[in-house]
Amino acid sequence: MAELLERQGNKVKFKVVVSAGEVTQAFDRIMNALVREVRVPGFRPGKAPKAMIEKRVGRDFVENEVAKHLIEQNYGNAVKELKLIPLTANVDPGKIAQGTDFEFTVDAENYPELTLPNWQAFSIEAVAPTVNEEDVQKALTELQQNRATYEQVDRTAEAEDLVNVEILEGEDAGKTYPVYLERAEAGVRNALLGQGVGAAVEVVVAGGEAEEDNEETTLKVKILDIKNKVVPELNAEFVSSFQLENVDSVEALTERVKADLEAQAIANGKQAKRDEFVKKLGEGSTVDIPEVMIERRKAAMEQDLETDLKKQGITLEAYRAYLGGENKLEEFEQEILTGAQLRVRNDLALEKLTESLNVELSPDEWSTALRNYAVSIRTSVPNLLKALGDEGTENFRLIATRDKALETALNQISAS
Repeated sequence: MAELLERQGNKVKFKVVVSAGEVTQAFDRIMNALVREVRVPGFRPGKAPKAMIEKRVGRDFVENEVAKHLIEQNYGNAVKELKLIPLTANVDPGKIAQGTDFEFTVDAENYPELTLPNWQAFSIEAVAPTVNEEDVQKALTELQQNRATYEQVDRTAEAEDLVNVEILEGEDAGKTYPVYLERAEAGVRNALLGQGVGAAVEVVVAGGEAEEDNEETTLKVKILDIKNKVVPELNAEFVSSFQLENVDSVEALTERVKADLEAQAIANGKQAKRDEFVKKLGEGSTVDIPEVMIERRKAAMEQDLETDLKKQGITLEAYRAYLGGENKLEEFEQEILTGAQLRVRNDLALEKLTESLNVELSPDEWSTALRNYAVSIRTSVPNLLKALGDEGTENFRLIATRDKALETALNQISAS
């Protein structure tokens, strides 16, 4: 039998009473297990008297094992009976004796209750960006720039050239580097412009953020060669290089680019609406978020950051040390905390929205979600499921279900 003793916000205290009969059964079960497991000199395994076994392991050990067993057996039923979802629990067992009731109390922090705002009245202002001819021409120009090649020339360096240089002094002497003048630092670009092959030039490289006082570095380099940027013309030959189905002319490529831009604009508009709705939903919800949920989300965010930093050869400790040296560590910690609070609040709001709309995924919707995700990361569904594992798959199902709830809510707003 479970009884709720106190409730203050998310903090609850409840008592569980286990009947004397169940206590007696638990004592018998634990003692029988100890008889099988504990070896007593002079007796065959499982044949030593219970009194001797109890004397050998100690009465306190037996009582603790019985109490632990009873708590494990009754805790789950108690929280179901009281309709609780404890995030943390501190169990205080009472005295236990064979033939009497056993009580234990639990101080717990319960999963929070959230109240949604009147989201049906939301006004969603985000719209898909428009695509104009300037956007199309810019995209076509980018395609041309991406297919540009470089040809060696016998002249001095100009604004869009590729200049290969060799470092002449210092620990990097002898190393060669390509310098794309159109996107090089000002100090490097200005020093190389107008110079010819074989020229020895001093270039000024600006220091990075981690360098004290943003100190500049002067390097002496030699120009090895100069290459001119050749941008292909927008013609039939250029179009054919893409080998796109049903695209065999400049006009057809232009239409394809325009269609792709419009599809991306629609996708961006759709995402902007989703982001605006979630922001308003979270901000308008009423909830007292348990500290443990925020701390867990902070830990997860820091773990993700640590993984990203490792890819760059940086440890999280080194990154924190750098931020401390720049007097930015406190700002960073606050950003992590604020981000964790926002994500937990939004997750709780979406969870409540999904529950209130009674949204579930059909088998076809679940298969489509898995297939789309697998395609997006260039793998197969079986490989995806194997990589996710049981817990990861369940988490992905939860995300997909919430996405459906979000779409359902937005469609209801649009229809009203």
